[in-house]
Amino acid sequence: MTADFVLHALLGLLPVSCFLAALVYLDSYKLVPLRWVVSTIVLGCGAAIASYPLNLIGLQWFDIDFTIYTRYFAPIIEESLKALVIWVLMRNNRIGFLVDAAIFGFAVGAGFAIFENMYYLTILPDMKLGTWIVRGFGTAIMHGGATAIFAVIARAMLEQYTTKRRIALLPGLLLAAITHSVFNHFFFTP
Repeated sequence: MTADFVLHALLGLLPVSCFLAALVYLDSYKLVPLRWVVSTIVLGCGAAIASYPLNLIGLQWFDIDFTIYTRYFAPIIEESLKALVIWVLMRNNRIGFLVDAAIFGFAVGAGFAIFENMYYLTILPDMKLGTWIVRGFGTAIMHGGATAIFAVIARAMLEQYTTKRRIALLPGLLLAAITHSVFNHFFFTP
């Protein structure tokens, strides 16, 4: 393992991990056990693993330019997979409060980003330092933030609309996908 690999891994993983740790630390009620946070990170990694073949299929099926696909279609697939984890947690009554939703949402997104960054680091070890700064402080935080947005909005909507549960998930999912898409439109993407 080279010094560059370690530095790139730290830049790609540390910002999102520190932010998640801060969220967990700031939770004054401590209703989210650490083992659940870690399990949710693992589920986020699973969402990233599942997104890879789905995005490949989608790219072939739509037969469009890669940039257009990553800006408009990939965010929908990736945010839906991450939202599925949150929805399962909500269905099993693991998310009771908005702060729980934010923690679990960010944990899912952090897991997604951790796997994605490690995957890219493994297959593209020669990427420049700036790429890892953007991936660590930008892409990783975006994945966590977008899923946290979904989780908080979904939790709030489900409290208000108890009979239309699945429809109550759509506003948060839409906003998470839009946030992801806007991020993918930046001029200086890694």
